[in-house]
Amino acid sequence: MRRQSAILAVVILAVAALSLAACGGKAAGGPTEVHVKLTEFKVEMDKTSIPAGPVKFIIDNAGKEKHEVVLEPAGINDVPFEVNGKASEAEDIEAGKSATLEWTIDKPGQYQLACHITENNEDHYANGMVTTFTVAAP
Repeated sequence: MRRQSAILAVVILAVAALSLAACGGKAAGGPTEVHVKLTEFKVEMDKTSIPAGPVKFIIDNAGKEKHEVVLEPAGINDVPFEVNGKASEAEDIEAGKSATLEWTIDKPGQYQLACHITENNEDHYANGMVTTFTVAAP
């Protein structure tokens, strides 16, 4: 009887490990992590499609200038989402620094991350500092 219990425990652990691996290592209910790299004048994401739900953008400014990340519907120019006075943006990320932006995207569709900083006669967005991604139904 003890041996059957041990085998059952191993099978349960194996199924749990495979389930987590299938979900990209994300624990149930945790946010989807997306790594974002900013340079002049690019926004690069390690994923181009994510499931609807909580998301955590981990942002690294690898450029030489200050940047920001604004989460907004695709094709919109500097209109972040807002909930309870909080906007879907990480502002003033200095060169060599990192930031995070956590948000919940409930609706499937096309979205973008963009830098809308305009300094020294440079419009980062106009210079191509935007990337689109898809949010799929969970």
